[in-house]
Amino acid sequence: MPFADIPNSCSNTTYNLNKSGEAIKSYEKIIKINPKDSKAWNNEGLDLSKLGRYYDAIKAYDKAIEINPQNSLAWYNKGLALDDINKYDEAIKAYDKAIKINPKDSKAWNNKGLDLSKLGKYDEAIKAYDKEIEINPHDSDSWFNKGNALFDFNKSDEAIKAYDKAIEINPQSSESWSNKGLALYNLNKYDEAIKAFDKAIEINSQDSDSWYNKGITLVKLGKFDEAIKAYVKATEINP
Repeated sequence: MPFADIPNSCSNTTYNLNKSGEAIKSYEKIIKINPKDSKAWNNEGLDLSKLGRYYDAIKAYDKAIEINPQNSLAWYNKGLALDDINKYDEAIKAYDKAIKINPKDSKAWNNKGLDLSKLGKYDEAIKAYDKEIEINPHDSDSWFNKGNALFDFNKSDEAIKAYDKAIEINPQSSESWSNKGLALYNLNKYDEAIKAFDKAIEINSQDSDSWYNKGITLVKLGKFDEAIKAYVKATEINP
């Protein structure tokens, strides 16, 4: 799932955490004045999540929902916080609530699919991704995630089609090329798999997994010298 970039600088991170702390104090003042302000409770939850205080965030989202049960954003954000503490079953229920209120919430469908995949419910995950794709057919991440679910569901042929769609939308997705390579490998299409891994490496030369998987595929073709070079490259990147 896409997330906003987090600054690498420690000073920037500290600055942002301080800002979140200040924001929470502001929301607390607003809530003190108007305890029925659902948006303030939701926003406090967001800043608590930024501070890693996920349980407190969930309590804030619950308060927002108690005040306004139709606050789909609070349900969605509660799902994100539940994901952060690995409570995937509960997160799915929260996303379902968000979807019931706003059936066009593509992010909720996507995150529901991700959680279903984590629980090994690939068939249901695929249906969730299909719903997201129906809403937003030009989101390469949706096709990529669907491909992963199909791959894990042992449907490599269909997974390749999903990865191809993701690549059509975003040709620079090294992850889509790399995972397409794995699906081709599963189908014993080793020459095509190597081409996919090479494309992933062309886009991201520091992708150690693609170098490693290329090595395994070269072994299948009896190209041991080339395989060793690929393994050496993989271990240089990731010792």
